[in-house]
Amino acid sequence: MISHHARISAWLIFLLFIVCISGGSCAGSAPRYTEPGYGTLQHQENEGRIIPHFHGAQITVDVYPQKGEGYIDLAVRISYTPKRWKKLRDWNKGRILQTGQKINVPFEFLNTRYRTMAIKQLFPKDEITSKGWLHVVSYKGETMWFIADAFTGEGEQYAAIQKANNKKDGESISLDEKILIPFDILSSEFSEVLPEHPELTFVRDSDGHIYAEYELKGGEALYSAVVIRFTGRIEPDDVNSMVEKLIRINNISDPRSIRTGTKIKIPFNDLSDDFANSGQPDRTVTVTRDKTSSGIYVILDAGHGGSDPGTIVGNLTEDEYAYDIVIRTKHELERKGAKVFLTVSDSNDGMTPRNNSHLINGRQESLNTNPRWVINDSRISVNMRVYLVNSIYQKLLKQGVKPKNIYLISIHLDSLHPSIRGAMVYYPDVDMRKGQFRAPGSFYRHFQESKARTIKYNLAENRRAASYSYDFGREIIRLFQKNDMPIHKIRPIRPFVYRNNSKWAPAIVRYSKVPNSILLEVVNMSNKNDLNLLKDHRFRQKTAKTITEAIL
Repeated sequence: MISHHARISAWLIFLLFIVCISGGSCAGSAPRYTEPGYGTLQHQENEGRIIPHFHGAQITVDVYPQKGEGYIDLAVRISYTPKRWKKLRDWNKGRILQTGQKINVPFEFLNTRYRTMAIKQLFPKDEITSKGWLHVVSYKGETMWFIADAFTGEGEQYAAIQKANNKKDGESISLDEKILIPFDILSSEFSEVLPEHPELTFVRDSDGHIYAEYELKGGEALYSAVVIRFTGRIEPDDVNSMVEKLIRINNISDPRSIRTGTKIKIPFNDLSDDFANSGQPDRTVTVTRDKTSSGIYVILDAGHGGSDPGTIVGNLTEDEYAYDIVIRTKHELERKGAKVFLTVSDSNDGMTPRNNSHLINGRQESLNTNPRWVINDSRISVNMRVYLVNSIYQKLLKQGVKPKNIYLISIHLDSLHPSIRGAMVYYPDVDMRKGQFRAPGSFYRHFQESKARTIKYNLAENRRAASYSYDFGREIIRLFQKNDMPIHKIRPIRPFVYRNNSKWAPAIVRYSKVPNSILLEVVNMSNKNDLNLLKDHRFRQKTAKTITEAIL
């Protein structure tokens, strides 16, 4: 088992080391992801010095551009989401960056490494103990909410910090007071090993276009090692289209015989928005969940149904197998004391799992709304599920159920590039969710769940949903691996994928207010090995037991 000290110090192991030489923004040798040790003065000079500030219960950081850096280069070096480099430019009113001339950026824009550097500089008296992070109040204006937000990624955790420090609600804190942030709520950037960054080099051509370069290793293919890994394309047409584009850009004559060591250029704009953070939310919180099964509430959603069968391979349909897995999961959860709500019912198959390898497609699936609605329109079906899920959630909250003990799992089966196999999890990304959800049209007025029609969200809810759901998805994937079940090799937990060059995420999790919301793609039906697994009822039962284990 890794000690608390080892976990905290692990952030020292990985860092983004980027150097640009003169001759343009990212010319010549260009920035590169590497893994030298962090902490020496010489390293910090190479990394680029920063000066953090505390003012009005907010942290901002002065960052100093290095020689030849433009906004894209600087964002790649310091940001958790480097493709949002335009925000960096907007904050500085588009002025030209100059070496040694500081620019000020918000704490939230920084990647994990720079955030921890800022915290270390602002609060040098802080230390790690066997119980958690011991923070020394160093500035007037620090509040419990600020401390919670900075160290846990969730301001609402201030109540847990108050409890850990035997403080009453509203009780003030004073300078030099020591505040303990327990390990179980400490943000992962302070408590867990950081992921490796992809090995990319950034170069600029003579026209000023920036590319990421990846050096192919032995046995790697263009579509999997480059396109699927770095561009976020996984749909067959999107993968093939991007492969063709890279073949043209890199003047590749035969994509089937690319030599080991060949450097493949990828246009910066074609990189996935999450290429630098491996699909994680910007602040991840490990959730302490109740272990009593009777206090767990699970909303199970079987994808598609009715007139919408989902993926079809031969005469096998996604909706039937998803429903069978949902019913098996329902029985497993209820057998252990959890309370389960279904969004979909099938009048033909009822609540009985089927052990056939070939599940015959029916069209009688209906949503468990009030009144019940037989699924005959895929667009309406998605919107109604959003309303139904949030209606169940609100009712449970009124009953006094803790939000962290409520789960939404939507079960689907992928139809991706046939080289891809295994499970993948979607979780709700903060940036993909708007301020409200409202389905157009008068149709929704006829159902109790959608009469109000408008569901509103705030940033705190969105951040909690992203972090809790990611944490839950991580447990699902861990158990799939443990139980020798296939998972995606590249980023099995994602906030989005690309479809037709645009980011896409499933609406049922994107607009779910349930803190633990995931959509689980169990297998890829386009992959022959996955399809054979799916047809085996023992695998479907194993999937149900694995989901149950992840929750309970």
